[in-house]
Amino acid sequence: MVAASDSCRVVGQQTVVFLDPGHGANVTPKAAASGASRGIVSGESSNGQEDKDVFAVAKKVKKELKKAGYKVVMSRTSNPDRGKAALWQKGNAAQVANAGRPADIGISIHTDAASSVGAGQVYYNKLGGYRQNNTNSIRRTFTAKGTAATSKQYAKVFKKVRSRFQKAPVTITAGHFFPKSRNLGSHGDIPIVMLAAPGVPWVYNEFGRSRPGGLTAAEIDQYARSLVRSTKSAIGPTAGTGRVVRECP
Repeated sequence: MVAASDSCRVVGQQTVVFLDPGHGANVTPKAAASGASRGIVSGESSNGQEDKDVFAVAKKVKKELKKAGYKVVMSRTSNPDRGKAALWQKGNAAQVANAGRPADIGISIHTDAASSVGAGQVYYNKLGGYRQNNTNSIRRTFTAKGTAATSKQYAKVFKKVRSRFQKAPVTITAGHFFPKSRNLGSHGDIPIVMLAAPGVPWVYNEFGRSRPGGLTAAEIDQYARSLVRSTKSAIGPTAGTGRVVRECP
């Protein structure tokens, strides 16, 4: 008699998604104690309504991706963030989200004023992107060529899908500029979460707010659905490097 397990077949490996609903708490900037951004100063900020909106979006995205067979890990599990994770800690967490290995994709979720040039944008890992401390010469540069290429590939998919869902143009760019004047502890042209996770192809999203009070319920749903569809289109649930997935009759 053939055991039931003998009739199963491997259909792939589970895709591990790291979701980063931005902000969540005020965290005093300090130098990263470990990871690829070690020595670079970063903290985190509470942005009020944005924190609530992106956390609501992330919960919807997580629910739908888990239903589809993805493994989902979040940078914070509460709003406000009880863990008070700094940006470098969120990046470090993404780097080991896949049983000690990098997540297959990192998705940051943010909002911005509709009138801002950043609204409706997607940022991907910038090869050669850097951060340098404002008060000393410590500098770290992103050099993971393969990760940057995959990140750009995924970002192109997110741009296309989000533009269709939102019925508005979404643009993509390598990294993002963080000037000294923002007093973040370090300046440069790549988000800390990307710099700290060199093995994670990142897609960093901004969604335009239509009103000062934050996203409407319909916009939260629209944003979430566009991210779920984008993820599915960019990388399948069994196209990653997580646990082996078997299909049994």
